[in-house]
Amino acid sequence: MIANGCAQQPGPLSKSAEVCIGGVSTRLIATAYANRIFVVVSQRENLGTLISATRESATGLASGPGCYSTRVLLGRRDDEALEVYARTLVELINKSRPADLLLALNLLDSSRATFHEVMRALDAIKVW
Repeated sequence: MIANGCAQQPGPLSKSAEVCIGGVSTRLIATAYANRIFVVVSQRENLGTLISATRESATGLASGPGCYSTRVLLGRRDDEALEVYARTLVELINKSRPADLLLALNLLDSSRATFHEVMRALDAIKVW
């Protein structure tokens, strides 16, 4: 593609949506980079808590179920539900392709119903 006489390189695949979850407008963004998937789920005007989720490599094992680790990089460290989102999402991603996850999560409610609605909404915009 050429614009203004310069060739443009295609960027990372990105999809977004705005959905109503639990009666609250929720912004979803998923972007696939070469080695990582970046996902934003926010019901406020900022990114909220940033969580890294990675698949741990088991020495001597080429495939099979993996172990995943999560780490809060920035934000709330007192809510384990946030790490449940990251771990569940990184497992789903790794069923399709090997990639780490960087998740920005800012939700008003951490109920089970909200969790299921978020996962359904992310499935609709998945880039993995």
